[in-house]
Amino acid sequence: MIIYNTTYNSDNSVAVAFIKWLRTRFIPQAIQSGDLKEPRLAHLMVENDGKSNSFSLQFTVENVDTLEKWYKEYGAELIREMECSFNQKVVGFTTIMTVMDI
Repeated sequence: MIIYNTTYNSDNSVAVAFIKWLRTRFIPQAIQSGDLKEPRLAHLMVENDGKSNSFSLQFTVENVDTLEKWYKEYGAELIREMECSFNQKVVGFTTIMTVMDI
């Protein structure tokens, strides 16, 4: 099992619209295939420049092959949609983590 995490930095001028888009468009589309599961959205408690906010969106996925398949079939288009909708006012970086036993 892996965690697919994307941390976004959103300009305050689009933050409300961006969160709405994540909740109403991105997350429902992302989980529709059944490849991505257990979405979790969090606001990062970090000091920003006062002009932006940071958010983390996480999903669980069975393995990297499944994630790559999902990205090719659905994810790349959703990212393009985000870029077109929010231009450079939202940027993100992705991390892929392996779940470990404790």
